[in-house]
Parts: sequence; C-alpha cells; structure tokens
Amino acid sequence: MSYRAMHKRMSYIDQRLRHRQDYPSANDIVQSLEREYGETCSKRTVQRDIERMAGDGAPIEYDPHRHGYYYTDLNWQLPAFNLTEGDLMALMVADRALEGYRNSPYHDELLKVFERMTALLPERVTVSSEDLAANITVISDPTTRITAEVWAAIRDGLYRTRKVTLWYRSPGYSESVPRQVNPLHLVGHRGEWYLLCWSHHHEQIRIFALNRIERARVDTAKFAYPTDFRADDYIDPAFGVFVNEGMVDVAIRFDGDAASKIPERRWHSDQTIETLQDGGIVLRFRTNQQSQLLFWVSQWGPSAEILEPAELRDRAREWFRETAARYQG
Repeated sequence: MSYRAMHKRMSYIDQRLRHRQDYPSANDIVQSLEREYGETCSKRTVQRDIERMAGDGAPIEYDPHRHGYYYTDLNWQLPAFNLTEGDLMALMVADRALEGYRNSPYHDELLKVFERMTALLPERVTVSSEDLAANITVISDPTTRITAEVWAAIRDGLYRTRKVTLWYRSPGYSESVPRQVNPLHLVGHRGEWYLLCWSHHHEQIRIFALNRIERARVDTAKFAYPTDFRADDYIDPAFGVFVNEGMVDVAIRFDGDAASKIPERRWHSDQTIETLQDGGIVLRFRTNQQSQLLFWVSQWGPSAEILEPAELRDRAREWFRETAARYQG
C-alpha cells in the first residue's frame, strides 16, 4: 500500500466533500481522480479510504437520496501526516550518512531504497522544527574505491551461490592474478569492504579487500554453501575482519584522560571494566584480531598499556621500540 497515494486520495475526497459539496459516489471519485489527476484505483479502494477517514473521526455520511457522500460538520479538518522531531531527525541522519558512501557503487542502491522509503510520505508533512538538516553533520570513514562491475559480480555470486572469478592485486604487487572463489560473506568495516570466500587456489577460506579486485566475473557454476562456515570466526566487529590470529583474552590498562573516556563508550560486545584505586582502569574482552588491536592501542599513546596476553604485550613492546627508534637523532 502506498501511503502517499492513499493520502492523496483522501485529500481529494476531503476537497470534494468540503468545497464542492456535490455528494460524490465512490464511482464518481474514481472517475474524477483518473480524469483530473491521472490516478487509477478501484471503487473498493475509495470505499476503504472513506471507511478509514470515518474511523479517524471524519463526519462522513451517505445520502441514499442523492447517492453520494457528504460532511455533516464542515468544521472538521483532515489531519495532516505528522512526523515528530525524532522521526525527522532519523530521516535527516540517514540522508547525511549516505553522503559517506557517495563515491561507492552501492551509494546509488542505498539512495534508491531511501527514496522509496521517503516516497511513502505524503506531499504535506508537518513538524514543529524547521530545517533540522542544517544542524546535522555525520562524519563517515573514508571509503575505498570499488567499481560497479566488481560490486555487482560479488553481490550476484553471493546471492545466487555462484562461483566468481576475480582478478586480485595483493598489497605490494603491481599486477593482478585471477582467482576463482566461492563468495560466502561480505563485511563492511570503517569505509572498507571485505569478501570472505573459499579460494580454490589456496584451498581455504580467504579474505579479499574489494578495492583490490580490478575486475570480476560471475561464473555459471554453482557451489554448495558450507554448513560449518561461521563468519564470526573471522570477524571482530570492534576491530575488523582480517586473518584470524586466534582468540585471546585481552587486558589493557588506561590512565589519565583515557581512564575517564574509555568507560563512556562500548568498545567491545563482551567488555568489562575494572576501576583501580589509583584512578586507572583495566578494559577486558576477547578478540581474534590482535594486530588490529595494536593499532587501536597506539591511538591512546602512553595512556594505554597492554597487560595481557604476554605474547601481545611483547609484540607491542617491540613495535613501539622500533617506532621510537625512527624519532631518534
């Protein structure tokens, strides 16, 4: 059901009963809508609209002598379609968030969905706040470039369980090589998209960054989706989708300003926070993305210290030692 079309019909019925007062029948309204506005609908549709209006309090009656409808109280007003400020804010945030995907092939697909949603709204929308959009900014992560051809091939292969041949350029290489894969799962993370797939060349699950795929082709051969595949084995929503380095229990100490900022957000789905007597805190959770965790910890500078696991603490010590050496002399 189109709410915009329904609201338009109701507005027309209201106009006929309020201003023309010519006692139109349902058939009259159907014919007039098509003649005046090019809108086609059935007699039953108009009757349902009238019943809905009456159910909402419209003083509509049927005159059996004139064979048409009329208002018993012309002071009654057809309610406008109202959006709360919260509803409008949600729409504006969604519109602004789309801007972060403008240079990607899936922006147009998202935009079409958004336009179909907003098309359901009637032409007249009332809110008590004006121009909320001017007061909203959504800062999105930079997006990598993905060609429309690659996006369409990966999407179709994924939805139709068909093998895909892609030409992939690994980091550090200037030329791409063909790889046939079974696409299993797409992951969007911080402006980048990754494909979890079975690589026939490597004979194992591999992760390919879509921006490094130069071209792709959907093959005719289908594949059976593996029943034992779990995307969660390769994903940590907090830190990304990279090579599974093994699940570990992590403990990170934060001091200073970081100790007050860390509790303000939920960094991981299973995190716990321990408050220490000296004002510091210890953040604990489990992850299989140890390398990405190192990048995240480095953002906090000397305010963060990896306590556990010992192996990751040793990696951090060596990494920061080499980093410090770059700034000596």
